[in-house]
Amino acid sequence: MLAYISIISPLLPIILFLAFCTKKSRRELWVIFFYIVLSFSLDFFQYMTPWGRHNNFRIFGIFTIVEVALFTYFFYLVIGNKIIKRIVLTACTCLVIFLLILFLKSNKTNFDSISASVESVTLIILSITYFFGQLSRPQEQFIYSSPNFWIVLAIMIYLSGTFFLFMMANNLSAYEIQKYWFINNVSNIITNLIFCIAFLVNRFASAHPITEKTYTGYNNIHENPLREQ
Repeated sequence: MLAYISIISPLLPIILFLAFCTKKSRRELWVIFFYIVLSFSLDFFQYMTPWGRHNNFRIFGIFTIVEVALFTYFFYLVIGNKIIKRIVLTACTCLVIFLLILFLKSNKTNFDSISASVESVTLIILSITYFFGQLSRPQEQFIYSSPNFWIVLAIMIYLSGTFFLFMMANNLSAYEIQKYWFINNVSNIITNLIFCIAFLVNRFASAHPITEKTYTGYNNIHENPLREQ
């Protein structure tokens, strides 16, 4: 039952985005929307088709590569510092190539804990970087009034919640994976609920919202907080 709820949980943020955000949405939100649609499509295909159930590790490996690319592109859009943008772009390119090599060399019959762990560590670091950049600057609005805050929070909660499960999954038996997979299901449900909050925040923001401060580096910490941004 929990697994089924987890599979259909992306439908709620998909519906909210289509209903409220198509006319008022920034590019980074479209990236997340595409990710949610892709996640739902692959989970549904994997759950509903014999081929998908038989090749679930192959599907997961492909999705991991695409997930890294989409999430790092999201961080590339929300981080304003050009140097950090280049670092994110370079790291993403190297990481995708690394994950692709691992995927091609794997037998695709077991869970790839290395790929999942590397992805989690990379994206958690990017999430912390985003939060630190926002919190270390003078703010004209509450940080949680931005949809990007909720999206990054959702990413961080899911990756943190599933990190140890994915790291150990390759050493677990099929019975143990099935026993502990509820951790992934619960994390996925929570993540999609937070995505819903992000889309609602984007939709019901003020008609003349204060623009969110884009993270442009740590040097701005010592700037005059009263200077016009």
